[in-house]
Amino acid sequence: MKDYYVLQQCELEADEKILRVNGEKMRRLPVEDIKGIHLLAGYTLTSGVINLAAEHNFSIHVYNYYGIYKGSFFPPPVQPTGSLLIAQLESFQDEHRKLEIARAILEAGNAAANTLLDPFNLRIEGQVHGDGLEGLRLEEARIRKGYYAELDTVLPAFWSIVKRGRQPPKRAADAILGFCNGLLYAKMAGWIHRAGLNPRISYIHGQARAKNPLALDLAEVLKAPLAEGILLEVAGSGKESSLVTEVNEGVYLNEKGRKFVIRQLEQVLDRSVRPEGAEREDTVEMWARSVPRKLHRALVSGKRPSFPVVPGALSGKAMQELQAGRTEVPG
Repeated sequence: MKDYYVLQQCELEADEKILRVNGEKMRRLPVEDIKGIHLLAGYTLTSGVINLAAEHNFSIHVYNYYGIYKGSFFPPPVQPTGSLLIAQLESFQDEHRKLEIARAILEAGNAAANTLLDPFNLRIEGQVHGDGLEGLRLEEARIRKGYYAELDTVLPAFWSIVKRGRQPPKRAADAILGFCNGLLYAKMAGWIHRAGLNPRISYIHGQARAKNPLALDLAEVLKAPLAEGILLEVAGSGKESSLVTEVNEGVYLNEKGRKFVIRQLEQVLDRSVRPEGAEREDTVEMWARSVPRKLHRALVSGKRPSFPVVPGALSGKAMQELQAGRTEVPG
């Protein structure tokens, strides 16, 4: 089973156990092979497609014209979630427990960020502390700012982050990170659904105007290998401006750029890694899928969640290109 990405305007139709994607070319996708569908351009679909997705338990994720994630359709939960929903609500209402879970998420994400920086002899410092949830967010924002500054000592000027701009993306790096994060949010929302968790109950982004704020929370664990790592890989590829297009006041990935990033993302997900402290090696995707399951177990047991620190890794070519263009850490 795998995720399918549709980058051109299309019409989706159901034909028994086949999903037909009618666009410039017609594709026939057997439902037993579909893990999820990502619609990255204009689309129309029939009620039969929704019925097919519900019956065969695959998700449909939709994005706007610029590749920004907008939402997902999920089939009914695989397992009853009544007792788990109660545990989730109790953990959300208990401020101490809520902060404990939020810290565990952010600490795992920061540890993964350091595995991405280690080959360049860089490191982000600081502990995820704070007075309440707002203090925690402020401290994490400070750490994140330092992290981006470290990455900018490695990134070529064209791909530098400087300061994140999201709506619309202001720089090529914003376009890459925004697109990668959108794909990650969609995938995480699907993994959360399969783990039986309620995606609307979150611990960090609870006030965010998002349909699935828990996906934003748990994506923090994986942003280093699946967003910043891909930015570094793209920056070391030599593709430069051929992947992005300026539209009005923003910068967006063009179709070539989206295809390139999707290919990089799927390659990373297929890579076998062994997180620190893990007893076995498995694919990045399997470790990513385990993140909501780890939260599920922690909620049921009442223990502090222990999330995998998924290491970031770059190709030899990207490492060589980025090392050759290193700059000094800004003061």
